[in-house]
Amino acid sequence: MRIRGIVQTATLQENPPGTDQIEMVLRVQGVGPGQPRTLVVPYALLLTDAELDPDLVRGKGFQAEVAEDSSGRWVVAEVAFAAGRVLRAPEE
Repeated sequence: MRIRGIVQTATLQENPPGTDQIEMVLRVQGVGPGQPRTLVVPYALLLTDAELDPDLVRGKGFQAEVAEDSSGRWVVAEVAFAAGRVLRAPEE
């Protein structure tokens, strides 16, 4: 699903707890009715831009391709921020 909106908050969280796997959790606004309000940028995607910081994307517009995983979380496959950063999962 392709969505767009504004990043309200962005935080880094360890998932699963006790590991070195860090995710960025985005709480967003301005998305359409019935679309997710919380998105997860997975660790593998964060590794593509080591300088990406939650403070840089907070308050910025975004466009993302997301899919719901088996646990009900909306995981980002590709995201572009108005700050000029684009993160994509590597092609297999």
